[in-house]
Amino acid sequence: MTASEEDWNEQDSQDFIRYGEYFVPERAAQAAVIASAIPTPPPGALILDLCCGQGRLSAALLEAFPQAEVVGLDISTTMLETAGRELASFGDRFRTEHFDLAASAWRVRDPAPWAVVSSLAVHHLDGEGKQQLFRDVYAMLRPGGAFVLADLVEATGPLGHELARRMWDDAVREQSAEAGVPAAYEKFHELEWSHYHYPDPLDRPSPLGDQLNWLARTGFAHVDAYWMKAGHAVFGGVKQEGPTA
Repeated sequence: MTASEEDWNEQDSQDFIRYGEYFVPERAAQAAVIASAIPTPPPGALILDLCCGQGRLSAALLEAFPQAEVVGLDISTTMLETAGRELASFGDRFRTEHFDLAASAWRVRDPAPWAVVSSLAVHHLDGEGKQQLFRDVYAMLRPGGAFVLADLVEATGPLGHELARRMWDDAVREQSAEAGVPAAYEKFHELEWSHYHYPDPLDRPSPLGDQLNWLARTGFAHVDAYWMKAGHAVFGGVKQEGPTA
């Protein structure tokens, strides 16, 4: 869920496991969009889920692509153990791996993955860290595969910032009420979860436009934003077969 050992602890993991359904705007919809943005993988293809958390996105991908395998990577032992239990029904199609998003050792893979995805993690890297990640993922991917992110993005002006703040707050309130768990909304503020309410130096979101440009400059094709709400966006691109245009 984060960029380094210092940025995240196991209590953070427990909080997210308990409240993530309420804190993340349209979490299931985001996962569905990510799956839709990945070209149909060939049999036995590998998908990496960076900072997989408790495995909700990994589960959606395993269900969407029964011919694929998913590796869930995370820095949190709590998250990896939870994901392993919750996705045990997928057998050897899902496995976990401990990693640090900001480190480089995991960025060389054999076999090469068909897709690399991540949800609510890459914003912990600064701008240069994101650009290096984009370059490394591009080099890692199989041609024809995709890199798709669901992440917090930075507003570029006060109006966008205020709209994101208000819409995120409204989304958490509504999701908590619909689930009959109003305490989740209170916890959202108690834990100071919203970047737009409570800026935290560990959160380093970049503007969506900058990230789309970085992806395109790296060599990704068909770069686009697929979904956006309350300061959260799903976006990515495809590594073309053969030379890029």
